Amino acid sequence: MRMRQLEAFRATIINGTISSAAKSLNTTQPTISRLLADLEYSLKLTLLHRRKGRVVPTEEGMIFYRKLDEVFEAFTKLKSTAEEISRDRKQELRIISLGALSISIVPEIMEEFTANHPEISITINTTDVKNYFNMIMDENLDIAFGNQMGEQPGVEQVILAKVDYVCALPPNHSLCEKDIVCEEDLVGEKLIALDSDDVLAFHQHTDLYKRINPITQFSTQHSANAYSLVNQGLCCGVLEPFSAKVWAASGVEIRPFKPKISYKYSAYYQETRKKNPLIRELVDIAARKFKKYEALLRFVE
Repeated sequence: MRMRQLEAFRATIINGTISSAAKSLNTTQPTISRLLADLEYSLKLTLLHRRKGRVVPTEEGMIFYRKLDEVFEAFTKLKSTAEEISRDRKQELRIISLGALSISIVPEIMEEFTANHPEISITINTTDVKNYFNMIMDENLDIAFGNQMGEQPGVEQVILAKVDYVCALPPNHSLCEKDIVCEEDLVGEKLIALDSDDVLAFHQHTDLYKRINPITQFSTQHSANAYSLVNQGLCCGVLEPFSAKVWAASGVEIRPFKPKISYKYSAYYQETRKKNPLIRELVDIAARKFKKYEALLRFVE
């Protein structure tokens, strides 16, 4: 019994005909027929009935196929593990983050990390909230940076910081005269709402809107959308601070907000990578970078 024979049998069951199986394995029909015959001979079992060009598994054939499928599933996982080992040996890293972090704090993390490891190849991708929640389960992902979310099986979550949000004001807005914007200052103002859902909940924003009843014509989960609307003079916002410096250069006025609205940000990685020294180093660097934003509003209290 050889691997090629097993592949031929499995492909035949899946495709229904020997010719289709041959096509899927990029070989010829006589080759598949010979492999099947050799497999049956070696096992001393009749695995298939041949009927007018099609093949139908026998009862013994189906029993064998079910067990064989388990073997191929294990083989696929083994191959994935080998690829992961190979990637680690080549020192490649795959990172994802939510949008606001990708243009602000992730480059800061990468600046320090790559100074220590100039030989490592790094792929960085940005995704939205719902895809992010699913992608942190990807075994090929090394680390993710984003808002704190629910626990996931097999995934480590390290809280990096509890970050204070800031008040973003359009250029020349009347509140720009204030050093600190308080919630009573926003009563009756146009204020962008941050969408909450089962994955990412902005409970503190929801409570704020209930207290001050602002005009909320716009809502979004995406920080870039929110800052862009503020920059156009369409609304104010209590927004994440990571992008503040970028948008301040475009004219958005940034002020501390009181009382504090704070949310936690975390790093996620597979439990199997827990002892990986590169992952530990990334988490340590990220924690230091995030801590800068944690202290922004201490002088307010």
